[in-house]
Amino acid sequence: MEVNILKKLLVVLGVVLLLIILGIVLFSRFSGTGIRLTDGRYVGYSEITNEWLLMEYQNVPIGLDGPYVFEQDNAYFALTLASDIHGQNSVEKQALTHQVQVTVDSPAKAQFSVPLRHSYPRSELEYAMPDKLLAISDIEGNFDAFVDLLVANQVIDTSFNWIFGTGQLVLIGDMVDRGSNVVPVLWLIYKLEAEAEHVGGKLHYVLGNHERYLLDGRTKSVARKYFGTYRATGQSQRALWTEQSVLGRWLRSKPVALKVGDSLFVHGGISPEVLATKPTLSSMDKEAAESFVTHDTVNKNSDNSILHGSRGLLFYRGLAKDMSHYELGEKASSSHVAQLLDAFAVKRVAIGHTLTEQIGWDYNGGVIRVDVAHSDGVSEALLMEDGALYRVNAEGERFALTQISDEMLD
Repeated sequence: MEVNILKKLLVVLGVVLLLIILGIVLFSRFSGTGIRLTDGRYVGYSEITNEWLLMEYQNVPIGLDGPYVFEQDNAYFALTLASDIHGQNSVEKQALTHQVQVTVDSPAKAQFSVPLRHSYPRSELEYAMPDKLLAISDIEGNFDAFVDLLVANQVIDTSFNWIFGTGQLVLIGDMVDRGSNVVPVLWLIYKLEAEAEHVGGKLHYVLGNHERYLLDGRTKSVARKYFGTYRATGQSQRALWTEQSVLGRWLRSKPVALKVGDSLFVHGGISPEVLATKPTLSSMDKEAAESFVTHDTVNKNSDNSILHGSRGLLFYRGLAKDMSHYELGEKASSSHVAQLLDAFAVKRVAIGHTLTEQIGWDYNGGVIRVDVAHSDGVSEALLMEDGALYRVNAEGERFALTQISDEMLD
């Protein structure tokens, strides 16, 4: 009797599964869209690439991508991808010695060489304030906007070399995703980090939520071309950015919060819930070191994580806006900001993550918002020089910081 019931249940489940698949097929064919999984694989008909896919990546023309560099047995090899005039993608695997050549996916096809390093110790977490500091956030793979800002403000020259001397550059997360030059952006940062160190300067990279997506293999915000990369290499995004990749291992050495002089830098912000745990720079860095690993999913989905979730350092927006309509809490109170600044013995916290029309301050200068729409041609950076704060743009102009108005809140 029990065997017959089990057989009937299996038949019913099989019919339901068949109906679901048929529904996906019909929906895909008539809508031109299928279902994309979190790792970017596709189920259904892709109108864009005119192909049926079952748990595969779309065959999108790449243009240029890479190099993805891996270290194996103390030797390096790189995967570089390109499309021909017919849009057909190919992968070149090349052995490397001490450096890698990077080509930007843009009409100019700019190139630069990057010396490779074997060791990536965790970043320090606290530094004295230099004479000048430039802070940028949320470039999101936009190589040209990044370079234009750096050149205009004399951080690099037109050959992509560090000329900022003993100045410090702080990147407040989300340098990846959305744009089509994620890999060249990261290689430029990697290169400049070493050059700055060599002359007594510093490049600091504070991780954001999109760095988490990149390392986790979550593709919801990637430029379409990268699906072509995963198809051509036969590798998922997660596989291309594991600890075995040079850039993947290097990124995992970066902090989620940094203190320079009397300023704290964090991508999203520090919520009342996180502040109640009495975090320190060291404790936050310890969780980042344990969390940004390829196979850790428990911590990233834990309500108790100080990094992840809507109240975590990478995602919290309460220092910038009221999120009540999303059931994610009101805008932070002035007393919370005061407690936050007191806890870390700073005058201000600089954040990215939440867009504003121009860089400016809130909470009587206690919060500086740095995330602007670089992809829309509104590129700005925060400049701290000789104790004064400015917003600077891609023309090298500087302006005194002003208060973020309600009209500027999105």
